Amino acid sequence: MRATHWLSLALIVIAALMAGAVSQRFSFSADWTAGNRNSLSSASEQVLDALDAGPIAFTAYIYPGPRRAEVSERLSRYTRASSRVNLEFVDPARDPQQVRALGIGDKGAVQIRYQGRSQTVTDFSEKSVTNALQKLSVAKDQWVVFLSGHGERSPADESNGGYSELAAALDAQGLTTRSLNIAEAAAIPDNAALVVIASPQRAMLPGEIRMIREYVARGGALLWADDPGPRYGLEPLASDLGLRWLSGTLIYPDFRELGTGHPAIALIANYPDTPITESLTQIGVFPYAGALARLERSATNEWQAQTFLRSSTRSWLETGPLDGQQSLTFQPDQGDTRGPLDMGIALTRAVQTDAGEFAQRVAVVADSDFMTNGHLERLGNRPLALAIFQWLGFRDAQIAVDVAKAPDTRLELTPAQIRGFWWVYVLILPIALLGFGLMRWRRRRRR
Repeated sequence: MRATHWLSLALIVIAALMAGAVSQRFSFSADWTAGNRNSLSSASEQVLDALDAGPIAFTAYIYPGPRRAEVSERLSRYTRASSRVNLEFVDPARDPQQVRALGIGDKGAVQIRYQGRSQTVTDFSEKSVTNALQKLSVAKDQWVVFLSGHGERSPADESNGGYSELAAALDAQGLTTRSLNIAEAAAIPDNAALVVIASPQRAMLPGEIRMIREYVARGGALLWADDPGPRYGLEPLASDLGLRWLSGTLIYPDFRELGTGHPAIALIANYPDTPITESLTQIGVFPYAGALARLERSATNEWQAQTFLRSSTRSWLETGPLDGQQSLTFQPDQGDTRGPLDMGIALTRAVQTDAGEFAQRVAVVADSDFMTNGHLERLGNRPLALAIFQWLGFRDAQIAVDVAKAPDTRLELTPAQIRGFWWVYVLILPIALLGFGLMRWRRRRRR
């Protein structure tokens, strides 16, 4: 009997030692949270894959204690996703000069280094860390220059019609936004990676239009987002790009069934298969949009055009007034044009420079409203806007990279549900437990 006891004990010890040895050599983890928020999202994995030129160092300046375990748990998603990510903890008390240089407070910070560049984050959420990694993916600041001086959409405007939220999203991804009045500057700066013309409301001077056309002729990237109405002198630019703007506003007759509230709010659910839209799955919302048409190819028109936004077959281009929503009907004899119609066109061409040949990129969109503060967060507008800018910035590996929020971080209850919880947990459950306790007490007394 004693031999059997000792044998069982020995087998238990051997099994424990083997389990420990196996756990050191192999690991397994599973994430069952909604949205897999304890694992890296596919967007963050794309960013890590794009940083393939060397190791990525995470240096966490955190004081010893429970805070380190919390930060390690958050950042371990990156170390598990890529063997090139290294995490190191440093006691801020042992390196006070570096702590002062980085402006690190009591809660600590993480310095991320890649290819001699660095970013410091104090918020260790995936969105914050991945945005820092996106900034490190750019060897130098890429200036996104928004033209101003003619009533254009402004990256500094915080109203519903402004672009301040778009500018914040671009800045977070390493694209530095600037406004430029070329009448004052007398030139487009050489470090402008992309120029944006966003719905001018006043006529441009001939000299300004010449500078824009020369910038495009030299191979500069351009985003032209404009609305139905006059072009304010930019018709020669459209001709250079092999495009023309059609007259009228897009109408969607199913606006009541779709719940958009107005027939002039266009929706796009199915995107053409292009590098800009291949990862997009959400519906795009385009208020008061227009339409574009391509000019016939000629010897001087070298652009390769690809439509990335197209209206539905039930839409049409309304050339009449939009005052009477109820009476809008398709009238081809009045100049209305039946859909599908091109709303966004991507243009590329080969340009020869001193550094060699490269593919120039231009995007033209017949709507500037979808990127405004009032519409950027509606359905799929934000991913679409970021995808356009990433493509124009030659950041193809990061197109449509935008870390989504977890879907279940907030619990929202109706007043009826709150009252139900109160009755259950404040009255019914305590009374039931008290009754059960009294019942058990009486049974023991009878014994």
